[in-house]
Amino acid sequence: MSEYAPSYLDRLNAFPENFARFVTRIPEVPLSTNRDEVIASLTPIHEKILRRNGIDPKFLRRAQQVHGKQVAIVGDIGCSYPVEGVDGLFCGGVADCCLGIYVADCAAIWVYDTVTKSRGLIHSGKMGTQLNIVGELFARMYKVLGVQAKNCIAVISPCVRPSHYEVDIPSAVRAQLMDAGVQDDNIVDSGLDTAADLGTFYSYRMEKGCTGRMLALFGRSTPVV
Repeated sequence: MSEYAPSYLDRLNAFPENFARFVTRIPEVPLSTNRDEVIASLTPIHEKILRRNGIDPKFLRRAQQVHGKQVAIVGDIGCSYPVEGVDGLFCGGVADCCLGIYVADCAAIWVYDTVTKSRGLIHSGKMGTQLNIVGELFARMYKVLGVQAKNCIAVISPCVRPSHYEVDIPSAVRAQLMDAGVQDDNIVDSGLDTAADLGTFYSYRMEKGCTGRMLALFGRSTPVV
């Protein structure tokens, strides 16, 4: 298995052009209640992981993540990062950029269009799920890139689940994916509860806010550097 490429990402990584990863807990990084501080501490380690997997960190594209439903298209050059006011990113199939989303109980959702090769990655917690960021992503990807949900594979990351949380985020996300037109057999749910395994994952809820952030990544496997 490649580094940080668990089996629930196999459907995505089966396509040779894809680089899909989920970077879990890094034990040596000190925890903090300040999100920016902990991300700053994690960044050098995450950049090393990218380099070891053949991705230049200059291609990383991040969202500000404000618990909303807005998404933005990104590319190889353009605006500064993280992109302000959005919780999701998408790009065309020829883009060399690598999408990145931080989570610590919320779900990261990878979306791959097997026809256009377009990629999407979103952050869906309690608010994002209520606002249906999934539906927003597919509406934008269709309008901008011609992506049709029936051609897409979607993967739901480890996230907090019942009985540790009163909202069943992954079940709601699956329903929204199907409402958008993704076929049921093209939806992969990791089935993992971040709150149930603090040895592997960060959990904002279980660690009472003093925690780290996991990093979902989705890009091309061999970008031009």
